[in-house]
Amino acid sequence: MRTLKKFIRKFLPRFGAFLLAAFFCVGSYAAAVYFLYKPERNDNVIPFDTSAREPSKNEDEIPPNDEVKDTHYNFLVLGHDRAASLTDVIILISYDIEKQSISMLQIPRDTYVELEDYSYHKINGAYNYYVSAASKNGSSNPEKDGCRGFASFLETNLCIKIHYCAVMDLDGFAGIVEAIGGVDMYVPQDMYYNDPGQNLYINLREGYQHLNGKTAEQFVRYRMGYANADIGRGNAQKLFIAAFIKKLQGSVSDLSVLKNLAGNVITHVDTDITVNDIFFFGKNFLGLGSEPHVDMGNIRMMTMPGTPKYHNGVSYYIMNKAAVADIINGDFNIYGFDILSSFDPNQVFVAEDSIEIRNLYLADKNTVTTDVYDANSLNNQGGTN
Repeated sequence: MRTLKKFIRKFLPRFGAFLLAAFFCVGSYAAAVYFLYKPERNDNVIPFDTSAREPSKNEDEIPPNDEVKDTHYNFLVLGHDRAASLTDVIILISYDIEKQSISMLQIPRDTYVELEDYSYHKINGAYNYYVSAASKNGSSNPEKDGCRGFASFLETNLCIKIHYCAVMDLDGFAGIVEAIGGVDMYVPQDMYYNDPGQNLYINLREGYQHLNGKTAEQFVRYRMGYANADIGRGNAQKLFIAAFIKKLQGSVSDLSVLKNLAGNVITHVDTDITVNDIFFFGKNFLGLGSEPHVDMGNIRMMTMPGTPKYHNGVSYYIMNKAAVADIINGDFNIYGFDILSSFDPNQVFVAEDSIEIRNLYLADKNTVTTDVYDANSLNNQGGTN
């Protein structure tokens, strides 16, 4: 008994000191992540050809005296169906942390594109193309590597640096909506559609309502009832995104909720974004530190300018080169030089065998409409409160 008491007197202070040191280390690490962490960047290698602008420069290096916007991050977000891995959601997002502003560019799924040795010419097949290539190359995570392959394709041809990419299937989308407790918004019209082949059943009534994960999926997938089909669905998705952001800013008020949300993202999404990255962007976006949150009026949403066109009996969306180059240069360009002369160097967004498509692709930018919405006005339009 005397030996036990002696052991306790000797052991407990040391154990207490160990616990104190452990708590200090964990607390210090958490504080460092919260206050000091900043994502690593590799902007020194330009992922597109700059020779048209600077023929004498090494295209693999940033030319001297060209400033990089190191508070400006670009993301590619994809959403694909459960069956064919076709990406019905393709969004480029730029986030300028210094200005606390966000730009989103939706790329219509029917956008015409040329991929090597691939006969399918809609851009919603590009992810599947790169997933298949990653699988053939023995990738341990073909979904993430396929997403990065798609991102690299866009980097090269849209002349943009994409720092992060993420892809989710519909189960992941529903799970993330559930993680924030659903979304409240106005559904602008009755939506009915049944497709047993896709196990897709949509039944929503017009009016203000709460959308959970399942009904939110129905809303963002609905397409057939719009006069302009995919473009109409893209505009409806803008309404949902605005409502989602408003709910996110209202429901995520501390680190514990952000941690749960980050966990859902990591679980449901194939991405090269780390948990620490999510904390970094989340606390800045939500204003959990000393900085204010991103104002809804500073979130701009656009659809890639272009024109619908039938080609060889198939419906495509033809990108307007000049208008898209302007958007990329103005909202997504992190470099201190413009990319207009380098844009789409391989002409992958135009068909070689169609004069009509080429004419639409090269048409004056004033021949197409570029509607720019902000999340605040979309919330008012969508009837959210």
